Amino acid sequence: MNEELVAELGRRLWGASKGAGAVDPAPADRLDGLEMAYAVQRATHDLAIAAGERAIGYKVGLTARPAREAFGADEPAAGHLLAGRLIEDGGPLATAGLFAPLAEVEVAFTLGEALPGPRVTAGDVRDATAAVAPAFEIVDSRWRGGARTLPMLVADNTNAARAMVGPAVAPSAAMDLSKLAATLTIGSRTVPGSAAAVMGDPAEAVAWLARHLLRGGRRLEAGDLVLSGTLCAPTAISPGDRLVADLGELGRIALDVN
Repeated sequence: MNEELVAELGRRLWGASKGAGAVDPAPADRLDGLEMAYAVQRATHDLAIAAGERAIGYKVGLTARPAREAFGADEPAAGHLLAGRLIEDGGPLATAGLFAPLAEVEVAFTLGEALPGPRVTAGDVRDATAAVAPAFEIVDSRWRGGARTLPMLVADNTNAARAMVGPAVAPSAAMDLSKLAATLTIGSRTVPGSAAAVMGDPAEAVAWLARHLLRGGRRLEAGDLVLSGTLCAPTAISPGDRLVADLGELGRIALDVN
């Protein structure tokens, strides 16, 4: 692996996430696969921690089959979440420093127990979950012109940019997350969605993440926050927009874009 290129791309992508210009995609042609792409992602994570940030969990991307097909991916992709990128419930989204943000509607899981086994299932995830909540994820590519390839997407922390988590509820046997329907409203625009688009069940996405992390020697821990994948198609947003997501029995959240 070209460690010098990993460090260089990590610095550039971290700088772009902190307000520098978008990253020239030309060096990304030298990314030779997902192992290297995840190494770049870890480099951006380490730079964030060194700068005083705090990791609070993970996001899962490419949970819908059409999204995986668009990138030629055989499985979803993972990224990390930082405390400094979390918007307080009811607070606004500042678009300054973002390039082409898109809104996603997600189910957020907060784990009450670790998920250490190599064969974690959706049932294990449900048993280990302390709370679930409606959430917005704001995704944004730091590559100029957007990610063209799967390694570019992964290296850029799977486009994680901002997130807002709504009021949490304790999961119950009566709440079947796989059957949730969602509606994203932005002014006069309405975007329908379904939890079935998230690998058939958002808990399946979290189970995939647990197994993915274990392959790299990590695991999901108690207290981790996981954004499990979007129920609605990623939707462009602009300053002045008000986003409202209705996830039925899981609740509603709203976000103003500045």
